[in-house]
Amino acid sequence: MTKRIEIKPATSADQAALAEIYLVDRQQDFPWVANPQLEDFQDDSRGELVLVAWIDGQRAGFCSLYRLANFIHLLFVAPDFRHLKVGESLLTEMRQYATAPLTLKCVMSNENALKFYAQVGFQIVKADSDALPPNYTLRDTRTEQYIALVDLTENKY
Repeated sequence: MTKRIEIKPATSADQAALAEIYLVDRQQDFPWVANPQLEDFQDDSRGELVLVAWIDGQRAGFCSLYRLANFIHLLFVAPDFRHLKVGESLLTEMRQYATAPLTLKCVMSNENALKFYAQVGFQIVKADSDALPPNYTLRDTRTEQYIALVDLTENKY
């Protein structure tokens, strides 16, 4: 049975739970991050639009968008909610806030994330082997899901 995922904008009441998801995920899956802290979430998402995925009354994950650049800065799913389409649902909703195709960066060695992003329509457009850690820039190809882009193409003369 598929779980119902509800996406809502983050509120101040979500901050502690989102910080915990961010911390746990980075401790488990981001060996290049030295000494992650709970406070990192607030610092790293400051000024960004943050959406929260809810399943059965629990926060399952979140996504943050730096709107000026249509850049997905953070996308994290709590370990207990992986493989339930939480990340895909967050990206689908985030497309509604974008004014151009979304971009993001992904560490080259993060094969699971790269496979996920390919499945949901992102393509590698740039490689930065000199960055620490080395990463790719990915761009979303599913422009038909963007309200702002569809509106622009429909209003052409």
